[in-house]
Amino acid sequence: MKKHSIHDLPIRTKKEIASDIGELIGCLHTGQRSAATLLVEDLKLRSIYLDESIQHDILIFIQEVEFQYAYDPWHKVTGDIQKAADKLIEDLGFTPPGKRINTI
Repeated sequence: MKKHSIHDLPIRTKKEIASDIGELIGCLHTGQRSAATLLVEDLKLRSIYLDESIQHDILIFIQEVEFQYAYDPWHKVTGDIQKAADKLIEDLGFTPPGKRINTI
């Protein structure tokens, strides 16, 4: 589990959450359940100090990941997991990978 503190700046916490999302998806894809469990706990702890909407998005993302671990022994990353991850990343203030930014 990564070390974090209530004194971390919100942007640092958000960057760490975004990083955890990527690592968690990697764990899901490769079937590393014990590492994924630690990341899930880290996400929950980090979310305590953020807005309720982000807390909610984290719980939805975690629920999708845990359902996939229980449902599919091959641990594939599904559209529902991608959708939950993208929403969480956007609500953290970042642009999800592969999403274009329209500029005028």
